[in-house]
Amino acid sequence: MPNHTVPDSLVDHLRRHGRDQAVLGHSVDVTIGWWNQEDRALLPGGPVTGGNGTTGQQPITRAHIFSLAEDAVVSEVGALRLLWHSLAWGTGQRHRNNKRRITSVLAADDAPRVLMLAAATSRRDPAEAFAILRPGGRNRFSWLGPNFFTKYLYFAGGGSPDHPCMIVDQFVRETLGQATGDVRFGYISQYSVTHYVETLEQLNLYARAAGDLLAREVAGDEVERWAFGARLGTPGKRS
Repeated sequence: MPNHTVPDSLVDHLRRHGRDQAVLGHSVDVTIGWWNQEDRALLPGGPVTGGNGTTGQQPITRAHIFSLAEDAVVSEVGALRLLWHSLAWGTGQRHRNNKRRITSVLAADDAPRVLMLAAATSRRDPAEAFAILRPGGRNRFSWLGPNFFTKYLYFAGGGSPDHPCMIVDQFVRETLGQATGDVRFGYISQYSVTHYVETLEQLNLYARAAGDLLAREVAGDEVERWAFGARLGTPGKRS
């Protein structure tokens, strides 16, 4: 059963941080130069850009990636661009497995079309969007599992607080498991569409309940931001 008791640490986090600060302004330092080095200079959908350009180490905010979303739902190149930026933000100054992810996506002729379809579907049906990128319980693209492709589905919403898809990784699920005591939530990386929908339900439940307590609208991604950061002691820090 969903848990309606909002954790004190979540309420405290929401009292201290509005969505503009905690979500839209949430910045990750990315080694942009890695993405734009010579052997990836012609990466379709490139270059990857940050706050101050395309070289060196640059900050990338969620707001910056949200600005790429509209192209992703209507353009195959735009879909690839959104994916690269989502991966860059998700891995920051590390690039573990990114070469494999890039290779896997570019090896599939239909990858741009599939990604564009997933982006468009993410705006109306989280379960269907998830299934496009993990059909039959297997990842559509090797090395691009739920921990990372749910970032893509989330950013495809363009920053709308009502966007139905959110980032769900093993750390978000772990926090929810600890907070709720619900055995459905655990530290799982390669999880199912059922796990995804259940996690979204709990994030949204906490958002509604916290909103009632604070007398303001709370978006589900504000709860996700707290849930990831809770295991680090710094809400929302990603690397």
